[in-house]
Amino acid sequence: MIIDTLFDKGKESFRKKNQEEVKLERFKAIKETAMHQIKNCSRYRQFCKQKNFNPKRDLKEPEDIKNIPYLTTANFKQHSGTPKELLCVPEEEIQVWTRSSGTSGDPSIIGRDKVTIDRYFKMFEFVMTEMCDLPEYQWSLFFQPKPQRRLTVDDEVNTPMNHMGYIFNVANKLPMEDRVYALKLASEEERKKGKMFDFDPEGTFGFLSSNPSEKGRGWIGGSVPLMYKTLSEYHDKTGNIFTVGEDSVICVGGGWKTYSGEAVEPKQFRKDMVKILGLREDHIFDVYSFTETDNVHVECEYHNKHLLPWQDIIVRDVETMEPVGIGEKGLANVINPIAYSYCGVSVLQDDIISIVMEDECPCGRKGKVIEIHGRAEGTEARGCGAQIVEDSSN
Repeated sequence: MIIDTLFDKGKESFRKKNQEEVKLERFKAIKETAMHQIKNCSRYRQFCKQKNFNPKRDLKEPEDIKNIPYLTTANFKQHSGTPKELLCVPEEEIQVWTRSSGTSGDPSIIGRDKVTIDRYFKMFEFVMTEMCDLPEYQWSLFFQPKPQRRLTVDDEVNTPMNHMGYIFNVANKLPMEDRVYALKLASEEERKKGKMFDFDPEGTFGFLSSNPSEKGRGWIGGSVPLMYKTLSEYHDKTGNIFTVGEDSVICVGGGWKTYSGEAVEPKQFRKDMVKILGLREDHIFDVYSFTETDNVHVECEYHNKHLLPWQDIIVRDVETMEPVGIGEKGLANVINPIAYSYCGVSVLQDDIISIVMEDECPCGRKGKVIEIHGRAEGTEARGCGAQIVEDSSN
């Protein structure tokens, strides 16, 4: 499919002067994905028929992607939604189900087959190389639970996994012995009380005190609130700082507004992490993503969140659902041509965002830059990054 030809062009497309060519390639990939999903999922096909949508007729030029009927996150809820009816491949071809980490008790679950998983990690490799400048690393420290085993893109997973946990497990190139995790499984007695994980201070601070910069570059990832809480409190108490190396990278997975009910300000987070860990501020990146899509929106060195060249997003007015212009706030309608196994080409998310610029970022990368303003009223308050803190503090 067309989308499979775009990953290798990503770096070139990001900086191409003629962005009309990039938009046209992206549009063709989106149209092909929409046609695949309509053809192979009877439920989505019926939905599009009800909306009087025909991709051959209604998708003529890039601006027409706004016409693609969007599903909402509610459609993918494990209990109240119909996630299995939104598959575009036989269920036996699903390699892993990943779930969201909202606190409603009814998470979204998405089934991904080998095709979708391979595409996802080609995209993630592009993010780590092009955006985070971290093609190789010698150690990792993740502020999330330690997995039972290392996973690869070829491994089947029999039970639904936390989305962020699965992605960071598979994306990590290192063997388990070179990975450090800040959370360990709580005792059986604590788990009976609802506390799933315990913070591992000996493992975490012991590793940081071992001068990991001597091993080379590292990747620090996971939950923002857990990272900020543990490191800042430890520093305030002891005054200790660590040396992870200026060229090491923090690449984290959100949760900014749920630490103790207060916002973790990104600027303060970056300032404190530079002071405590000894890395560069322009090596701290926030990642914005969802379980229900294969899009990852990651910051550049100027801390602007970019859409990758093959992705798109439409901002819709909360009341009218009509698209709004640059600078206006609305709901995020994510356009995802990567999805092969499920109907994810157009999904309306619960977040309020705005497009702040297009083709104007000082980093030189072209395309849309977005800003996230928070969840829409009445939606779940916590994403994957925040839920990790919830599970470790009950």
